[in-house]
This record gives sequence, C-alpha cells and structure tokens, in this order.
Amino acid sequence: MTGPLAGCRVLDLGIITAGAATSAMLADLGADVIKVESPGYHDPFRRWSGPGGADDSPFFRFTNRNKQGIGIDIKRPEGRAVFMRLVARSDVVVENFRRGVLAKLGIDYPQLRAVRPSIILASLSSHGEFGPDADRVSFGTTLEAMSGLAAETGYVGGTPTVSGRDLNYPDQVVAIFAAGMVITAWHAAQGRQGVHLDLSQRELTSFLLGERFVQGASGRPRGNADPLYALQDCYASRDNVWIAVSVEQRQLPMLAGLVADSAIGRIQDRLERWMATRTAEEAVEALAALGMASAPVRDGKEAAQGRGVSWWEAVGTLPDGSLAKGFPFQFEDEPMQLTRPAPSIGQDTAQVLQDLGGYTPQEISALRKDGVIECADA
Repeated sequence: MTGPLAGCRVLDLGIITAGAATSAMLADLGADVIKVESPGYHDPFRRWSGPGGADDSPFFRFTNRNKQGIGIDIKRPEGRAVFMRLVARSDVVVENFRRGVLAKLGIDYPQLRAVRPSIILASLSSHGEFGPDADRVSFGTTLEAMSGLAAETGYVGGTPTVSGRDLNYPDQVVAIFAAGMVITAWHAAQGRQGVHLDLSQRELTSFLLGERFVQGASGRPRGNADPLYALQDCYASRDNVWIAVSVEQRQLPMLAGLVADSAIGRIQDRLERWMATRTAEEAVEALAALGMASAPVRDGKEAAQGRGVSWWEAVGTLPDGSLAKGFPFQFEDEPMQLTRPAPSIGQDTAQVLQDLGGYTPQEISALRKDGVIECADA
C-alpha cells in the first residue's frame, strides 16, 4: 500500500460505524488494517442485510473494505495471548467497545503498552473515558439528544429530530476526527512513544454546534428557515420535485418580479404557487438566471446518478466491480484506491497468524480445533 500511513499496522476491534469506519479510513490512507472479530461475536453490521439478504450488508461492505479479517476469541486466555502477540508487532489498536470492556478482557492501554510501549490506542465511545456518563449506554439517538443536536433539528413547533441509524451522525463525525487523531499521533510518535486517544462522540457532536452554544441558543428548531436569508425553504414543483431555495434580502425585489403573476399575498405564498406551475427544471433555471441559489432535492438513487458528473469520490468501485463507500478527499499523485472487498469471517486468520504472529501451521490448526481462533473454510 502507498499513502501517508504506509508502513503502519492497525488492529481493528471496531464494530458498527464508529470504530470500523475509522479503521477503513486508515486503510484508505495506506495502513495495513487487520479486522479482529470474535468467533462468538461478529460485527453486527454483518447482519444488517441489504438487497441480497443476510450475506449482502452494504453497511459492513462500506466500512470494512481494504481490510484483512481474522477471528480470535479474546475472552479466552489463549486467544488473548494470540492477540497480544499481534499487538507486539502493530502500531495502532482501534476500539469502540463499551467502557470497561477492554479492562475486563485484559487488553486495556496499560496491558497493551506493556507489550508494545509505542502502541497507539484509539478509543471511541459515546461519552469518553471519564465523567458521570462514561458507563451509560447510548446510541445515535440519545447522543444527538444529549449533545444538543436533536433540539436544533426539525420544524417549528415539532418534536426534536434525530438522523436515524442509517446515517447515525455522531458515528460518522467521530470516525473522521478519530482517523485524523491517529494519523497525527503516528506521525508525531514515529514509534517512540505510545498514547491513548480518548474520543467522545457526544463531545465531538457538541463541538460542531459550538456556535449555537455561544449564542445561547434556546434549542427551538426553525425548520428550513435561516435568519441570514430573507427566504429559505423547499417548494414542490409541478412535476412533484421538491426544490430548495435560498433568497438573500437584496434579491427580494427580483423574486417579487419573477412571481408577480402568482396572485397577491406573502412572497412565500406567491413563490409556492409560482413553483407549482413549473417543472423542476424550469424553476431552477429561472431562479438561477437571477443568481438565486436553488436545487432539486435528490434521494439516494438520484444522487448516485450524478457519479462521474457532479461528484467523483464519494462512492468507489472494488476490483470485482461492486460499489463501496469511497473517500471524503483524494490525493492527486497517489490516489487512494479500493483494493479489496470487506473480508469474510476468518478469511485471513491463518495467513496473518503465520506471517505476523509466527505461528506454525500445526499451531494454527490446534488453536482452531480448540475454538480459540476462527478460520474461513478452505
């Protein structure tokens, strides 16, 4: 692999989005990422089925491409010994278990550092390692509620709104920040000093709302409206396409002239009636001609049709031709690539244990027979 993390080895204990997406980004940047699952507990994303059924989970494919996959029962002393042997030859461990789980497994930061003093442990959690809520169970919904985000989202007079599990905003946010922190730590340490990175999903979500806190925001949602614009909302066109429109104060006279034939009333009502008599294409072209920001509201299928025309990197293609989540940015000289699909269960266990752990085929066979490791069928 090439890229800024070439030569960096990552043991990925991450599950769902937060941990697994962090490691996927590290893999994109050139790190050698080894996804570690337990024979008794696979990444739940494997079960979030897609169009093809239980074995076709886009969530798992998107957050685990470019990785190798192994199975180790770390709850057992023999499995923990196997894992620690891999730690001794790795640079980074990524995890997003519930707080306290690593200590119970005997693989918390002090234990990892005893084996590999330069190890970087990236811990992604709902509320961070410390504080009154550290042990509290949370999901995306409760994190958005506690961070202040849900109170800012929705319509006037409506209930707080959360992004839902298919987006899970706090997970997406922490994965980007965590990858950046790992990159910084790895380049700064250069194998000389380890560090435990403590990343709170709630705190990062709140950070992105910092301006609202400083303003003393009341937490009352405004819907699509924005006080910086004279008019901002979505309107339905004649062909039943929603159009997002933002109009600056200085543009109101021009808008009034454009919708003058739509009867008397508030400018918002006149624009709504005007929009209902035109197709989406006609409406957007007319508004754009006056320099007003407007665009059709696209669903996922429609947005995907813009690949290679309106956007390029958000979705990529694997060697087998299937699609997977792409990249939030790209390098010109050495572009990031999707080189391998998400691993099947235990796909690379034997090879990794032999090449990295120094285990013999006989030892690997014995570990598999005892249920300490999980290997893919030959």
